[in-house]
Amino acid sequence: MSASGFSIDEAVKFGWSTVTRNLGLFVVAMLIVLGINVFPVFFDSIVVLIVAWFFTLVVGMGLFRMALRFVDGDRGELVDLFSTFTLVPSYLIASIAVSIIVSFGFVLLIIPGIFLAIRLHFYGWVIIDKEVGPFAALDKGWAVTRGAFWDIFLLMIVLFLVNLLGMLALGIGLLVTAPLSLVALGYAYRRLEER
Repeated sequence: MSASGFSIDEAVKFGWSTVTRNLGLFVVAMLIVLGINVFPVFFDSIVVLIVAWFFTLVVGMGLFRMALRFVDGDRGELVDLFSTFTLVPSYLIASIAVSIIVSFGFVLLIIPGIFLAIRLHFYGWVIIDKEVGPFAALDKGWAVTRGAFWDIFLLMIVLFLVNLLGMLALGIGLLVTAPLSLVALGYAYRRLEER
């Protein structure tokens, strides 16, 4: 384990073992996400597109909750995917704030944008975990990543490469590598949050 509070190797191994032990659950969850994203293609309606976008957001947040339940020694369930409706406003406001902050950082020659994106990366996890408002989530997310920039950065590179392998397996591999990445990030968040 590094000084930051988590080991990249342990995070990836935990993600792999969790997903392979619960493969059916994660494949169904990924197929639900895929279905929600593909659904609007069959309709020429802005309303359907907005509804699908909203449910994509809710289910994405629900995946965070499912991952955290596994990290905390519980077992995630499909019902977790639809358990975050009340947190959507906080998540949306925090997401807009982070987008503005990170965009401003990228205007300042890219490196500050990368730094800010890494330091604020866990704001969504904080909202799901602590059920706090958007600005408390940004503050806590910033605090959680203190002293862990390089470990988080390297973890994200490793997870990018893992997902690249999933894409090379005709995209089907993403049914495993995407949830693996999510659980590994949840593991990293929890270890950092416990420091």
